[in-house]
Amino acid sequence: MVQQKAKADWETGLARVTASAGLPLRWVENPEWLKLCDRFIPRAKVPSAKVLTKRVMPQVLRSIKATAKEECRGAVGTLQCDGWTGENSHHLIGFMMTVKRKLHAVRVHDASGDSRNAEELLKQIIESINQVESEWGVIIIACTTDASGESRKARRLLRTKFPHLVTPDCLAHQVGCRCENSM
Repeated sequence: MVQQKAKADWETGLARVTASAGLPLRWVENPEWLKLCDRFIPRAKVPSAKVLTKRVMPQVLRSIKATAKEECRGAVGTLQCDGWTGENSHHLIGFMMTVKRKLHAVRVHDASGDSRNAEELLKQIIESINQVESEWGVIIIACTTDASGESRKARRLLRTKFPHLVTPDCLAHQVGCRCENSM
């Protein structure tokens, strides 16, 4: 029982180091790393990259999400979204929220097949608000987006539909726009 707990803690540590350091998933199979483990921690069983990615990391992620959701339950939060086009030419919209001064990823929506207009963005924002309120138990009090025309219109439509929400422009995008315009 103690050995199982130690093994789980070891694997969790490896998963967290992998993610926090941005290491490639195959690093655990690196011959130099394996030699180091053999020499200094010979009892430690290093999981394969497959075990790390298929079992360990999903377990750690589920645990982190559960803890974050529990910490957020019943609190108020702000929703933020921003869109970008990936190297694969997919248009993505990321949704995140801030609760108790901590930023949490909510979801990334692949909008490649969606119309790029305010009404579609509004639909995605409302879906994210509903997800946060139902799955996280967070009460959204504000929503901000980038400074594009369709984003501005989506915020205006959101404010009309939910007058209790504060819907400011993103300050960082406003500063970025002003800097670009002054050059």
